[in-house]
Amino acid sequence: MCAIAHDAWDHAREGAVPYVAVGPFRVMDASRARFVEHVVRLVRASSASPVLVYALHVGGLNARHQHDFVSAMNSADAVYADGGSVVWLAKVAGARDIERAPTTDVGWDVIRALSEALGRPARVALVGGPVGLAERAGRALEEGAPVQVVLTEHGYHRDWDGTVRSLRAVAPDVTLVGMGAPAEMVWCQRERDRLPAGLVLTCGGWFGHMVGDERRAPKVLRRSGIEWVARVAQSPGRLGPRYVRGVGSSLAMSVPALRNRSGRH
Repeated sequence: MCAIAHDAWDHAREGAVPYVAVGPFRVMDASRARFVEHVVRLVRASSASPVLVYALHVGGLNARHQHDFVSAMNSADAVYADGGSVVWLAKVAGARDIERAPTTDVGWDVIRALSEALGRPARVALVGGPVGLAERAGRALEEGAPVQVVLTEHGYHRDWDGTVRSLRAVAPDVTLVGMGAPAEMVWCQRERDRLPAGLVLTCGGWFGHMVGDERRAPKVLRRSGIEWVARVAQSPGRLGPRYVRGVGSSLAMSVPALRNRSGRH
């Protein structure tokens, strides 16, 4: 970055939120609203480099022994809690302000807030999912938020050079990467030096939710942090084993979380 960009970035960092250790990961100890505000500030301060923002949820907890994934998460510009288990572990470790921020909800908040800060519709690229899904999700995104979709690509390329060149050519304000964790974080870290400036937000299965292929849980389950119950009911074969492993991961990580809390006092 140039000197001016460095000054802007340092100024943005002055408003940085505290982090708390959740196993090998560092997660923002922030309310959902403060997380959105912080991300917009970082994006506005960084004019030359991508700002990488990742969610941590049960899939990430299960992948905590994968070195490339942990390295990618700890190289992010911001990591937020997308899962109830992450919020619980963070609070065990001493977090005070953390709130669950499901990407299916907070993604809209971030894009709308960034469009408002820019004073125009944010230019968005969507990368991920099977052929056709990103294009369908792009149409849904344009219907639900003040955005202009400038590129859609599926997530099953063997050679990513063409996609990365296209991203740089269209220069989106936001690049949504929906390849599932941990693959999407590892991909972003590998391509980081080639990605365009602006927000790079990993979003897991958000594209499927946008187009209605996957349904949200009832509000009562969402408010109580157990949305996973409805998700397992929809896809027991795919998600059941994931959440069973997640219970084991959460229990295993609770002991070091308690130790971290003791070390903070």
